[in-house]
Amino acid sequence: MDKRESTDMSSKLSTVTELRNLIRTAYFAPQSKLPSERELAEQLKVSRSTLRAALGTLEAEGEVWRHVGRGTFVGKRPPERMEVFPLPADMTNPAEVMEVRLIIEPQIADLAAHRATINDIEFMKQCLEKGEAAEDTATYEMWDGALHRAMAEAARNTLLLALFNAVNAIREHAVWGKLKDATLNDQRRRRYSIQHKNLVWAIERRDAVDCQRLMREHLAAVRDDMLN
Repeated sequence: MDKRESTDMSSKLSTVTELRNLIRTAYFAPQSKLPSERELAEQLKVSRSTLRAALGTLEAEGEVWRHVGRGTFVGKRPPERMEVFPLPADMTNPAEVMEVRLIIEPQIADLAAHRATINDIEFMKQCLEKGEAAEDTATYEMWDGALHRAMAEAARNTLLLALFNAVNAIREHAVWGKLKDATLNDQRRRRYSIQHKNLVWAIERRDAVDCQRLMREHLAAVRDDMLN
């Protein structure tokens, strides 16, 4: 890590801490809206890119959630509105979830290759690092989910993101967690980490065709490991 990267990382970590303190000391109620990014950046005396990276970290950790066009809110993201996408967890199963992921996520990766910003890609790299450093399955799954969601957000398609969120919500169901605990070992985590890195590199070099192929191969590997 060069001097500039080290400075950026230090600034981001400091901003994460300041944001946490702001949320707690200002008594923001759960699901209340935070000030705008411009206001927060001015208040914390940081750049907008540093602020967004810090918000991305807090979102992955479940302390805030963001909605494009509406702002940033305190707490965990609420479930998708059931009248829009009715998808009760007890009416589907992991095999169906993986089938749907194999349909929509390669296209998400394709769009992300065309539309991801530098900040999007920087946050994806942070998710990679946090996932590799995770000491338990729950933490790994949190950053794995954050990475896939970052790609969905980078696709810049509101309807596709809503579909992704509806499917991704199933991963928080107890059955999914037990299945992951039973099938996710160190060898598979290393393989998934390599696949994730290749995906992010493909997005960074704007190779949409390779993004589709890599996402399809990654999800097929996850499906086979979980269900076979």
